[in-house]
Amino acid sequence: MSTTVVDAAFRARLTQVIQSFGSVVTLATVVGVSDNAIYKWLWGRGQPSVGNLVALARAARVSVEWLATGSEPAQGAHAVTRAVEHGDFIFMPRNSIRFSSGRDGILRSEQVVDSIAFRADWVKRALHTESRDLILIEVIGDSMAPTVEDSDLILANLAEPRFRQDGIYLLRHDGGLAVKRIQRRPDGKMLVRSDNPKYEAMVVSNVKIIGRVIWIGGCV
Repeated sequence: MSTTVVDAAFRARLTQVIQSFGSVVTLATVVGVSDNAIYKWLWGRGQPSVGNLVALARAARVSVEWLATGSEPAQGAHAVTRAVEHGDFIFMPRNSIRFSSGRDGILRSEQVVDSIAFRADWVKRALHTESRDLILIEVIGDSMAPTVEDSDLILANLAEPRFRQDGIYLLRHDGGLAVKRIQRRPDGKMLVRSDNPKYEAMVVSNVKIIGRVIWIGGCV
């Protein structure tokens, strides 16, 4: 029996795994192989051994059968699109969110551009949450300036998909995503506003919250 797996369909599934980790470098680090090894598999110039196939499946939280044959859905694929823990660090894929006109705060395109490492103990101690509930986003636009400047990074806690207190939230709005400040008015309605005074606030009865922004970092 062959101890290798390589075909176009496998390379497509491998590409899906790489995208979920954000980069080849991050995946190689977690699996424990070289970047070149993964590139060879991706380009069809090399073949992963059964041992490496198992290591890839464990890292991606998918079944070996799905990775090798595609016969099962990649049930765990979405679990690693946000963060991957390895040793003392959490690798956060950085999602670049670009706004239409660069100003209005609505998501028009999204791309994982790289990964940034955070210390796992800091995430639990300072943010009081689990890495699986976090998404790291590079915000491009000025609607939340000066609180969130162009190219700043934010961490949103996806375990808080509802309003609990006044603050900055990641919202689903107008067919996309937006980073906005939400305040509850005395009449029970929500005031959704930008910190940049150039943009008008909205008063709504309800809002579709994706998560609460719990950390803001400057451009890196």
